[in-house]
Amino acid sequence: MHPVELDTYVMPTNALENFINVVVGWINSNVVGALVPGLQRIGKSWAVDYFASNYRQWLGNSVGVVSAEVLFHKAGISEGAFWGDLLSSMGRPTTKRSPEDRRKLFVGRLVEVGARSEKKKVVIFLDEAQLLDDALFKLLIGVHNELWRTYRIKCVWILVGQPELDTIVTTFISEGKRQIVGRFMADTYAFQPLTGITDFKAAVDCYDLHLHYPAGGPSFTAHFAPLPWEAGYRLSSDAQMIYERIVQARLDNGLPEGQGMTMQGFTTLLNSILINLLPNLQVGDKLQDKDVDQSIVATNCMIFEQQEALLATASVH
Repeated sequence: MHPVELDTYVMPTNALENFINVVVGWINSNVVGALVPGLQRIGKSWAVDYFASNYRQWLGNSVGVVSAEVLFHKAGISEGAFWGDLLSSMGRPTTKRSPEDRRKLFVGRLVEVGARSEKKKVVIFLDEAQLLDDALFKLLIGVHNELWRTYRIKCVWILVGQPELDTIVTTFISEGKRQIVGRFMADTYAFQPLTGITDFKAAVDCYDLHLHYPAGGPSFTAHFAPLPWEAGYRLSSDAQMIYERIVQARLDNGLPEGQGMTMQGFTTLLNSILINLLPNLQVGDKLQDKDVDQSIVATNCMIFEQQEALLATASVH
């Protein structure tokens, strides 16, 4: 099946490009740790996955990269659950029950990746990092110190999470926990949604110019509208109209202007347009307002924007 039908592709958006540039800059300038806060569903996790899969394009074999996720536990995160969750999210689940055994496996994975790199450096992305507390940060400091002291491997910690992650720095400084701040929070990059028509058009352009399946094959637009494509049709020619219909849908749903669009909302809508509307285009046709309006309703993509608006409001209070 096509990646659009499976919803398994990553959009090379302006936000993703900015994220890559910032992270590469952190790594090359020897930043030890940094924060990437942002609202839900705007593409942070996709960006991390994309970076972890493609980092050699920008860094060669100079570093190794791993990605893990902190999971929520209703009764709090115990040490054993913490190491176990990290291992499972890295694709290295274990049946060992001892927290120390699990910790050794986690350290071993970092050593394995870091030792293969030219600079003996491992970059660790931790998603949902707003769930980390003082005790868990101290566990990570122990790992950081052990990797350097015992194996001479340097760590770069990039903590990705919800907007409240941004407030941790102030909280920890006020509590005198400067070791944690210095180790994990040397810089912050706020991940942004698609904001404004310029970002939106650049994202739509990707379907014409940058997304191909299979590699080297037709663009996504060409795949779903082959004859119109041959005649010169480009999805980007309808980007302004699609954007205007989204703006109207936001107004109809009582949503504030200017907050951008979540990546999940964007791809949900565009997937529907590619699958359901583009194959029906005739040579010389363009997409119609009413059809895009119907796609917005049918996909319920505004639900992601409603949730984002609620979260944005909550993060201010």
